Amino acid sequence: MKRAAGIAAVLVVGGALVGAAPAVAGSPAQHAVEDVTGDQIVCESATYTITSGTLKITIHEGASASGNSNVTGTLTPQAVVATDTAGNVYSVRGAFWFGGAFNAQQDTMVFTDTGKLQIVSRGSGTVDSVNVTSHVTIVNGNTITEFEADFGTCEEPE
Repeated sequence: MKRAAGIAAVLVVGGALVGAAPAVAGSPAQHAVEDVTGDQIVCESATYTITSGTLKITIHEGASASGNSNVTGTLTPQAVVATDTAGNVYSVRGAFWFGGAFNAQQDTMVFTDTGKLQIVSRGSGTVDSVNVTSHVTIVNGNTITEFEADFGTCEEPE
């Protein structure tokens, strides 16, 4: 349910951003970097606290004269280091991606969201992972298709 709420929030924000102004239609991607030091990744076997690193964020929005719009975004860990409660050091690798399209004429929307992170120990490889995918299709305000798959050992970070 946490993931569905997150998708809904992204849809509202994405829809608002895409529909904000005609200038968005030809806009280049927006880039940002966020310090993730202090964030935590909660897993079945351990909780990992980020001790250093950033999250690179790239978002692209588009809109047509007919009112259709789209949004995509990628969030990528950059040199993220984490420790467990025993003080063991890990690298965090992977990415989050989301994308959606909104058709104003047909009153339809599709949105897909993926999160793939690996918690990697030097010499041992992947010890935990975030591995989630979800999709929703909405027609005339009614959800037609909705699914979520979670094959990881960790919760998706907030």
